[in-house]
Formats: sequence, structure tokens, C-alpha cells
Amino acid sequence: MLLRIGNMRGIDLSIFDFDYDLQWCATMLSADGAVLGRFGAADAQSSSKYQSLPALRHSLEQALQRFKTSKNAEFEPRKSIRAEEYPAAARLGDNGCIHCHHVYEFRRDALKREGRWSLDEVWTYPEPENIGLTLDPERGDRVLAVRPKSPAGQLGIQAKDLIRRIGETPIASVADLRYALHRGPKKGDIEIVWKSGATERRASLPLAEDWRKTDVSWRWSLKSLSPSPSIIGEDLGPDDRKKIGLDSKQLAYRQMNFLTPAARHAGLQANDVIVGINDRTMSMTARQFETHIRLYHKVGEEIALNVIRGKDRVKVKLKLPE
Repeated sequence: MLLRIGNMRGIDLSIFDFDYDLQWCATMLSADGAVLGRFGAADAQSSSKYQSLPALRHSLEQALQRFKTSKNAEFEPRKSIRAEEYPAAARLGDNGCIHCHHVYEFRRDALKREGRWSLDEVWTYPEPENIGLTLDPERGDRVLAVRPKSPAGQLGIQAKDLIRRIGETPIASVADLRYALHRGPKKGDIEIVWKSGATERRASLPLAEDWRKTDVSWRWSLKSLSPSPSIIGEDLGPDDRKKIGLDSKQLAYRQMNFLTPAARHAGLQANDVIVGINDRTMSMTARQFETHIRLYHKVGEEIALNVIRGKDRVKVKLKLPE
């Protein structure tokens, strides 16, 4: 049976446990709610990087095989929870549609109420590249390349090897692998099993401090994180960058015609180009800049925006609102 879910209201999150910032994903289940596989992944470059039909077919075939081999297995019971049970869900009303990204937002609110939220919660579903792997978009368990001296490289994993399992999670797709890494420790080791030629190998994959960190600016759930950047704009184009002497990697955030009350009060003007904060040059995109403010600054903090205005360089002091 094929079921499409477009509203997370009433959904058991202990079963439909996936990356809630995705635009589309699939969960393969048995009749008793056992997860047989996951499919669908995104990153800062693309929302459909690994969503090919050959990869989906491989994931479905592996899920079917897993179902056949575990037909009589007993699965550990899970505590059910639904998105509407979180206190923050009340702001949507009794019948409001709960989008996938709301689940992250509701959980963040709940953890903050309990005093248990930290910035570490942002780094969800680490990418294969975080452990040194580049995986095949046509088959999500096959290695295309391994970064030298990376955690995977240290274990001797090579191109064309097949990743079989990480922790307790069987791997057939990039979504499976990222789910397994998501359940891994913030620092420590996690078991990895892979097939190299005809030989199956296993080892402890070393995970150093901050191994989870990657570009999370694409995640929609972070747009509700305070403080608000209070600026609305876009990246300056290549030609305009050259005119004012900025390279392709340097921040060049052009403020649009519409200004928020906080930006207007600070004295920011339409077409101002923000190139840094507090005299610090920054190499990032406009989207990454907005996320940087949300992650590393606080509500009420005053920051000095380094701005190019026409031929002049000025500082604009902006107080960050909630």
C-alpha cells in the first residue's frame, strides 16, 4: 500500500522518524510499523541531490529483502508521540496544518522550556562527507570517493566499496546512512560494516569533536530561530562584485528595497551591501549570513554591520530583535 502524507498532524513520530527539513522523502514500513528503509536527502547545494529513480529502486528492493528476512522478528516497542502533543503546536490552532519542519520547531521549543536545548541540536542528519564519504546518487550505499585522512579513509574504505551497516541501521540509501549518523555520538565511535570486493569488513568509525557540523543554512526550521537577522536581501551578482572589488567568496549581501522596522531604525538603506560584522570580513552567502546571525548572536545584542554604500564604507549598528 502506498500512502502520501502531507500533514504531520496525527502522525506517530516514533515511526515516521526522518529528517523533517526535507521537501520530500519516503519511509518503507512493514504492517506492524517496523521501518525497513528510508529514502530522500538534501544538502545546501541541492534539495534533490540523491533522489534518482535507480537509487529509489535499489532502496525499495533492499527494503523488500529486509522484510523477507525479518518476517518473524520481534521489534522493540516505541513510545508514540504526535506533533500536536507538543505545547508549541497550540499556536497553529486545532486544525492548522503541521508541516514537517514544524516538528523540529516544536521540539526545540519543548527542549527550551525544559532548559535542555543547546546549539548542538542544530547539527542534525550529518552528511556522508562529514565522515569522508562521497556516495553514488544512483545507489546510495556505494562509495564513489573517500577523502584522504578522513574517518572513513583511516579505516581503509575505498571507492566501489558498499556500506552495509552503521550502528544498528542497515544501509541502502543516503537517507539510511544519514539517519544512522544522526543517532551516532557527538564524539566517540560508531561501528561501521562495509563490503570491499567479496570481503565484509567492520571497524569502529572515529568521530572527533564537531564532526557533525556542516552548512545548515538550507534548513527551513531554522528560520524561526531567534534572533531575527532583520535584513532582507540577496547575494550581489558577479559583475557588481567586481565593480566594488569583492571576490566571489566574500560576503556581499545587498539589502532590498523593503526594510524591516529594525533595519530602518538602525539606518540601513536599500541597496546597501553588507560585507561583514564588527570589522570582520566574512566568506559566505547571503543565506549563510542570515543563519550565522541566528546561530551565533543573541536577541538584544548590538552588532556593527560593515556596509558598502555607493563609494563609501560605513558602519550600521543594528540591535537584533526576537
